[in-house]
Amino acid sequence: MGILEKIITSVLSTLIFSLSLAFLEYTPVAEQQAGIGYNSLEGLFILYYFYSFPIYLLGGLYSYFVDVYFDNIQFRNEFLKYLIGFLVYVAGGLLVIGVLSAIILLTDGGTGGLLTFGSLMFGAMAALLFYHISLISKKALKLFAR
Repeated sequence: MGILEKIITSVLSTLIFSLSLAFLEYTPVAEQQAGIGYNSLEGLFILYYFYSFPIYLLGGLYSYFVDVYFDNIQFRNEFLKYLIGFLVYVAGGLLVIGVLSAIILLTDGGTGGLLTFGSLMFGAMAALLFYHISLISKKALKLFAR
């Protein structure tokens, strides 16, 4: 059930990520100024979902291999396992941003500004969202399996 679990986690992560970005970017109607174009909340959500879902699927593939590797390691305690997982997922988020930058560099000749501190932090935060949703889903699956 590993790959299916990662696909479901990718969908949930994309939903939460896209909704969060849409709410952060949305300007309520009462605050909108005349003569300036604004996007609807739904439009922002769809836009963010469209672009982030393939990235989360790529991250899910990375996560699958991390889990396969972690299942073969005996950790002394759960906190150590959590901390190492935290760092590995941050590295994965940075790796995904790096891969996207390389793709954009090869196709457009520039990185499109992806290699800035803000975008790297964005990638790390998105990966940590995936990590925590994955941890929650694993706990939920164990509870329902009983």
